[in-house]
Amino acid sequence: MHNPDFAVATMDRFKEEKKKKNTGRKKIEIKKIEKNTNKQVTFSKRRVGLFKKASELCILCNVNMAIIVFSPADKLFCFGHPDVEGIVDSYLKGAKVLEASSEPRGSYEESNMQYEEAMKNLALEKKNLTETETLAKEGLNRRWWEDPIDEMNERELEQFTVPLYELRKKLAERAGQLFMLSIQ
Repeated sequence: MHNPDFAVATMDRFKEEKKKKNTGRKKIEIKKIEKNTNKQVTFSKRRVGLFKKASELCILCNVNMAIIVFSPADKLFCFGHPDVEGIVDSYLKGAKVLEASSEPRGSYEESNMQYEEAMKNLALEKKNLTETETLAKEGLNRRWWEDPIDEMNERELEQFTVPLYELRKKLAERAGQLFMLSIQ
């Protein structure tokens, strides 16, 4: 009652269906990617693979290696074994042997985190500068002495009085200068 040919045919059909559902790895044409989002995704995936292969090569062959890469978004990524700075310094000095570093160096992840933090700080400072420039432009058309003082709190009143006293002092100096010129 059991047909072995039927079982084999069913198994072959099952394997074919499974193959059709799973496309597997595809060979892609190596050419420049134009779309920025695709470019960033491809870079991120391949960077991880590149650094993994580099790490394996360093371990398997006991070699020193440094890789420095800038992403499409101009972010710096580094890999180094034992460390990027030591390898680059040895290369720049023309040394055949890697010099031992006296100071501990961070990993490329730490460097990338520091770089990201610096970029965030830079963006924040640029934003602050833009806001300050906007306020300065608005301030040129604004007469601060015409602001209603009854709506100010104590701190704002103190800040308001400082330029008033400075103005009063400068007016008195200028009046004195003009008076001296008039009597000469």
